[in-house]
Amino acid sequence: MDDELKELARRSVQHALADAPERLGAALAEFGWNELAATDPAFAFTTLFEEQGYLARDTDALDVVTVAALGITGPARVVWPLHAVTAAAAPAPAPEELTVDGVALGGLSGSGCGILVPAEGHLCALDASSLDETPLTGMAHDLAWVRVRVRGVRTNRFAAWSEVERRAHLAIASEIVGVGQRIVDLAVAHASERRQFGRPIGANQAVRHRLAEAHSDVVGARALVAAAWEDGSTSAAAWAKAVAGTAHDAAAKHAIQVCAAIGLSEEHELPRLVRRGFALDALLGSAMALHERLGAEGFSNVPPVAVGDF
Repeated sequence: MDDELKELARRSVQHALADAPERLGAALAEFGWNELAATDPAFAFTTLFEEQGYLARDTDALDVVTVAALGITGPARVVWPLHAVTAAAAPAPAPEELTVDGVALGGLSGSGCGILVPAEGHLCALDASSLDETPLTGMAHDLAWVRVRVRGVRTNRFAAWSEVERRAHLAIASEIVGVGQRIVDLAVAHASERRQFGRPIGANQAVRHRLAEAHSDVVGARALVAAAWEDGSTSAAAWAKAVAGTAHDAAAKHAIQVCAAIGLSEEHELPRLVRRGFALDALLGSAMALHERLGAEGFSNVPPVAVGDF
């Protein structure tokens, strides 16, 4: 894909995100995002979710692209777990009732949406018999997300959960990178405009160091997402999300230091972006949890070293 087409696709994504959130699926379909995702998934996913993060749009894009990839007709929402899901060795031979606890990107009650949940190593449709929803507080209180506890009988099995989770990890990582880039840009603008002793505070070496470190963290996370798409493995996608979460954490701390008191005011954009990044980091495993899991997996086949070997 040449640069002109990429720029056209990027502008189309921006227009789709600027539309009403409930029309996102239709807006993406209008310019052929699904076809783009089929031919160049890395570019399609990275562009959509990084733009969503940068613009701080609260949509159900992750549900929309997941449902579209499965070929499901009609609206559906995924109950996304807050932790890694261990796939069962084999699916159960018959439907059985199960309980799933997770996060939905919008309300399920009265929405008319089908419910999809991870179960038995697959993303499955669920015929719900009970549903409890609680609005999220804390870092996610700005978002339309809800905590969901749903009980029901699994019906259809769709894609393997490992593949759904891989793409979701990469999508969330790109969204976190977009949030981190917006945070860095806000901090740079503040450092350029805020003046002390007759010069911008960005002229001070300490401020420049913080901005440079924040910028390098975000750029590095973006590069790792691109490498994870090329690698294609589930572990590479998990690493990309973990590093993106770590980069956001570092960028947020540097930006708060640079922006000082105004960066802590709810009248400023920064607090909302910081909260959003931390909420995204928690979805499908936080950076800390993923680092711990991936580290344990990396050392699982390493033989123990005897004390006498040193």
